[in-house]
Amino acid sequence: MTSSALATPGGFAAGAPPTAALWSRAHAAITLAPVTRRLRFGSHLIDLATRELSEDGRLRPLSPRVFDCLAYLIEHRDRAVGRDELMAAVWGKADVADTQLAQVMLKARRAIGDSGEAQQMIRTVAGFGYRWVAEVVAESDDPEPPPAADAGITPDEAPAAGPAAIPAPATEPAPRPTSPDRRWWGAGAVLALVLAGLAALAWQRQRLASAPAVPPPAATTAPAGSVPPQADNLVAVLPATVDAPAEWSWLRLGVMEFVAGRLRHAGQRVAPSENVVSLLRSGTDAAALAERVQRTLEPRWQVVPQIRQADAGWTVNLELRERGGAPRAFPGRADDAMTAARIATDQLLGAVGGTATEAATPAASPDAEERLSRIDAALLIDDLETARRLVLAAPAAVRATPELRLREAEIDFVAGRNEEAGRVLARLLDDLPAETYPLLRARVVSGLGAVHVRLGEIAQAERETTDALALLESHGDPALIGKTHMRRGVARSLLGRHDDALADFAQARIAMQLAGDSLGLAQIELNEGALNGMRNHPAAALASFERAAVQFERFGISGELAAALANQVVAHRALLQPAAGLATSERGLALLAGPLNVETAQLIKLRRAQALVDSGRWREADGLLEELSRAIDTAREPGSALLVAIERARVALARGQVEDALALAAPASAATTGPDLDSARADAWLISLRALRRLDRVAEATQAAQAFSTWAESTGNSSVRIQAQLALAEQAVAEGRPSAADPLYAQALSDANRQNVPLDLAEVAISWADTLIARGELRRAVPIVGQLDRYAAGDFAAAALQARLYRALGQAQAWRSALDRAQALAGERSLPPDADPEPGKH
Repeated sequence: MTSSALATPGGFAAGAPPTAALWSRAHAAITLAPVTRRLRFGSHLIDLATRELSEDGRLRPLSPRVFDCLAYLIEHRDRAVGRDELMAAVWGKADVADTQLAQVMLKARRAIGDSGEAQQMIRTVAGFGYRWVAEVVAESDDPEPPPAADAGITPDEAPAAGPAAIPAPATEPAPRPTSPDRRWWGAGAVLALVLAGLAALAWQRQRLASAPAVPPPAATTAPAGSVPPQADNLVAVLPATVDAPAEWSWLRLGVMEFVAGRLRHAGQRVAPSENVVSLLRSGTDAAALAERVQRTLEPRWQVVPQIRQADAGWTVNLELRERGGAPRAFPGRADDAMTAARIATDQLLGAVGGTATEAATPAASPDAEERLSRIDAALLIDDLETARRLVLAAPAAVRATPELRLREAEIDFVAGRNEEAGRVLARLLDDLPAETYPLLRARVVSGLGAVHVRLGEIAQAERETTDALALLESHGDPALIGKTHMRRGVARSLLGRHDDALADFAQARIAMQLAGDSLGLAQIELNEGALNGMRNHPAAALASFERAAVQFERFGISGELAAALANQVVAHRALLQPAAGLATSERGLALLAGPLNVETAQLIKLRRAQALVDSGRWREADGLLEELSRAIDTAREPGSALLVAIERARVALARGQVEDALALAAPASAATTGPDLDSARADAWLISLRALRRLDRVAEATQAAQAFSTWAESTGNSSVRIQAQLALAEQAVAEGRPSAADPLYAQALSDANRQNVPLDLAEVAISWADTLIARGELRRAVPIVGQLDRYAAGDFAAAALQARLYRALGQAQAWRSALDRAQALAGERSLPPDADPEPGKH
């Protein structure tokens, strides 16, 4: 099984199989506009920043959970939200009683004038969850600057559960909560979108003669999520039943692919055989397979080949099953099986509205055609050894044909022999005049683009895929057009051309719908998710990864399902959703019992460890991180080793094992890495600086902070610059220079708000608010802590910071509520000393 997904040249050692892709902000050079936080629907206006709902200008008081429920559904209005997901978002955990969710939903609907009967704004999705369906219009929402150093506050500016007045400040400073810092990209930058055993970019396995007479898709005039009018004309060809000696077993898949290719060549919309074989892997029962194909691909027709050998020759009967209609049979008889299959297919074409046409590529002899079909059958089940043996054993004249040479390159590509695949394709390209074989030449050029992405030669890959698309303008092959747009989108993503990449993915989406390629559509979701991660849009990324996971689970593809789940964990970290991340990592763990390769299994364990750390379950995380540190080959997988070391350093520092933390983080901060790991390296640098200061090595920390800042500016990475600003601010505090620290904090917070990634905001806000509370400047701390109010229900660090502030303010009721939340979320973490004693009791 092959696939297509976003890959980068970096991350793993040169020469290692490109089995991972990086979701890294090294590629995010675009300055993003602030995200609008004021949204209007009907007579209501919801302000996500101030947490206010108004109707015709009048405020409608809401409890925090009712507001969170409305906000989450509105923010995710592009899709249905599952009940467990909504519970995790509102309560911070998924094991909430159904009655609690029902009560909150009832209050939410009442607040906006909706009801369970009307469902004009919130629709119930039976057996799943809810979806926001009302029209929403964004209003202008210019961001306000962070509070000035001497700014006062009014009672209205306090956090939701905060005080009405500011009493005398506490005078004793206190340490930060013992919760590791969690930079979402640094804590797990490697997003394995494609894993070993799955090609990094799909090689479309179709008959080389297939050239459907349909025009290329015009994605510019069709929305990315639309379904073309031809969507109800899909044909799915199933594996054949073979009544012949065992040596003919290859006919089961060989004839399936032959029939599919010939139907496709005649202009039919045929589901790729890879889609059908993916469904076949989970069971061999013919009736069960037909049911799964119908349920998953929703074809109008299914074609079931039946092959029988007799003394008089071969009979191939194609049974055509139309949805809602009676089956029809189309037989073919000949001395050999492939000729019989061709005769039967040509008869069937009339029934589905097609016409038999001759190939537009070099004609193959009967012997060559049989060999190609046997190779295709082997490739469909990833039997590379058999496929290669068939290529090497071919007669010289057959092996010299373009079709076999292209299969040879494909085998090398899937096996990871990228340089050899490139050489075979380059030699083949020299022998194919564009004017004679334009479609075949387009396949070769597109294949070269895939190879050069694998080899890290991204600019070359972008040029080749552009050339291939030019060749395809007048030779419409939706499947190849879709794959080539996807390949170019990957290349453009890695070149930092994000808008162009999104346009390519949109065109690929339409082409794959025309081609009936459901797996290809899932791959696009995976790629768009990674691209949105690069663009600092974790919520959009999460939605794409969730949609991809649904499809991969339907097909039973464990490797790519694991990739989608691993990426979801990273997105949940970015969105400060530890409970959801933990639940997703649990799903990933369940996949370890299946046929995952070593790198995939290691990635799943790393994501699980990170989710456990976020949930305060450190002992469990220790076991996984220790196992990974022993198992990962540092020379071959330096990126993975770096991430494991950083995660171990975080936990060590949070536990007070400062020397251990420094020993782990310092080498990582000095590691030579590519730009795809800049954020991870910055993470290590920040941990090292904090460890140095706690060891009273302030002078060393001063020099390191300046070096960090200089390097961060050179990266052009906005996230790395925020980390460096934070490091300089913390260093100024350690040196007793608060007047120098505050402007640095203010700039870092302003930049984090523009990025609109909750984890960015939380890291800066917690550090600054801690400092202000320790200095007794509570008036200035309140609006900063207030920015984290919406996350305090699920995030320990935010809840602990609230408890600390409310205690300092002498607000016993608010303090108790925040303390209860923090203690429920703590796990093995402990609260800072000045958050726990009740206000007024020392």
